Amino acid sequence: MTKHNFEAETGKVLELLTHSIYSNKEIFLRELISNSADAIDKARIKSLTDTTFLGDDSKFEIKIRVDKEKNLLIIEDNGIGMTADELHKCIGTIAKSGTSEFVEKLKKAKENADNNLIGQFGVGFYSAFMVADKVELETKSPLDAKSHKWISDGKSEYEVITSEKESRGTIVKLFIDEANKELLEEWKVKELVKKYSNYVGVPILMDIEEKDDSGKVTGTKQTQINETKSIWTKSKSEIKKEEYNSFYKTTSMDFNDPLTHLHNNVEGAVSYKSLLYIPCETNMFADIRDPNKEYGPKLYVKNVLILENSKELLPVWLRFISGVVETSDIPLNVSREMLQSNTVLDKIKKGLTKKVISGMKKSLENDTENYNKFLENFGQVLKEGIYYEGDLKEEIAGVVKFKSLLQGKNITLDAYLEACKSTEKKEIYYIVGKSEAEVLSSPYLAQFRETSTDVILFTDPIDAFIVQAFTEYKGHKLKSITAGDIQLKEESQEEKEKTENTKKDFKDFLELTKNTIGSDILEKVELNENLGDALGALKTPTNGVNPQMEKMMKSMGQEVPVQKRILELNPNNGLVKIMKQEFQNNIKSDKLQEMMSYAYDQAILLEGGELENMGEFIKKVNKFAGNYLK
Repeated sequence: MTKHNFEAETGKVLELLTHSIYSNKEIFLRELISNSADAIDKARIKSLTDTTFLGDDSKFEIKIRVDKEKNLLIIEDNGIGMTADELHKCIGTIAKSGTSEFVEKLKKAKENADNNLIGQFGVGFYSAFMVADKVELETKSPLDAKSHKWISDGKSEYEVITSEKESRGTIVKLFIDEANKELLEEWKVKELVKKYSNYVGVPILMDIEEKDDSGKVTGTKQTQINETKSIWTKSKSEIKKEEYNSFYKTTSMDFNDPLTHLHNNVEGAVSYKSLLYIPCETNMFADIRDPNKEYGPKLYVKNVLILENSKELLPVWLRFISGVVETSDIPLNVSREMLQSNTVLDKIKKGLTKKVISGMKKSLENDTENYNKFLENFGQVLKEGIYYEGDLKEEIAGVVKFKSLLQGKNITLDAYLEACKSTEKKEIYYIVGKSEAEVLSSPYLAQFRETSTDVILFTDPIDAFIVQAFTEYKGHKLKSITAGDIQLKEESQEEKEKTENTKKDFKDFLELTKNTIGSDILEKVELNENLGDALGALKTPTNGVNPQMEKMMKSMGQEVPVQKRILELNPNNGLVKIMKQEFQNNIKSDKLQEMMSYAYDQAILLEGGELENMGEFIKKVNKFAGNYLK
């Protein structure tokens, strides 16, 4: 028996590993199974050049056993095993470095994506001390005449003695501490294997209790508790739609079938396999409204689950996408929990994002009914991509739908443009509001209805943000009908002259209206004969912020610069005519000022705004109504 004092301050090292790096204790089993799978891979490779290497033990497997009486959890493999030198080298990786040196390695690993510390066996192995107060490891290599046993409590020392193990491979015995006795339960072990190591590519066997009809344990049966071939590694031709849907429901906790699945195998500078799902219905277990919640597909590296939710692989506006991604090209640092930021990950993210958009396009064209359900449930989240993305915003905009004024249903922007082909209109007209009812009551729609010109109704909360960043689609400018001057009807020379004369006639009246309401509030007051029978409306200056965006910015506590609006009055409206007449009769009339103030207040309400003093407005309404009834 040979005892060794750890050269490093191992207590501090283990403190770093078990508390600072590994935030989730249950991954210890993933680490040990991964080590066993690596050892089996090495044995398999060795056997390719040495046909006698495996002997009679050529069926690779990992065995897990539980001994509740002794508080033992045992993981055994028939991999390559370790010689005495390899045992000291591998298990002693941490021990041979001082704490400060090891910490420095961790820092470098974060900075250098090529530094793959997880490949050093000792790091993952030491995660066992998160749940065990003692660990024994027995190993036998065909390249060593003797077998060896390593024993330690992970604190001050370890010992290496000769073992009686005769077969090739490694056995790790964990003496589970009092706080983690749950790990000795059969159901818990199976749960962890299924969660983290279900697809390691090697059969994982466990002695499962067998019971009679009364529930009494009658014995045990060695049973495989993992899948050796994952669905995403199979050929598409091998998999039926039912199998795809079943896997989706199992992994996403969604009871409904997905809209579609996207199964892909990419080989090249960056290689990966992916199986992603676009949902159709909302999942009661997933709150997609919160962009800060965990999201993203499961990430496997070399068949081992690394991340349950890998948001690094998809943008936040695709947080409703679920599935799996597997690659061997992502380098890891000391813990499999923390992926390094690297270009490989970025390339995979770009590839997956484009694949998802492509899948949406196909569903849009071939499965309209279900795609409409998808948009109803996830369209608002998808639209976030139009705001956040640069290069992809046009592609994203092409797979969402917006309400059409003329068609009365949701349509794509391409459908809008197709319907405009017969006209010379090159713009995509839109209006922003907080609800469909609100925008449909806008006076600005009057001339569009009259000329049968379509308008996109932006009524989702995110739409107010979109129009600030999304100004053009396939060469067609997006134009707000509440900003700038839009004249759809051709005017005769006579009509133009009449309009100019009306403007001259109203000039002083409009100036007084502006001063009465406040030149600090209004940029100007002007006439607009295209407001139907409405009294007036508020227009946003060209390049100004739309009112809905302004409200949202204020609600988020952001400073919003004061923006003067433009009040437009309809010279054909009865009340405007009365106001004009009152102006001519008595420019200082209180009645005139009240009517001007009323016109402004009504315009605010008409666009969904709020008045500072609603009571005063109601008094004005009652007063006007009383005068009318007289």
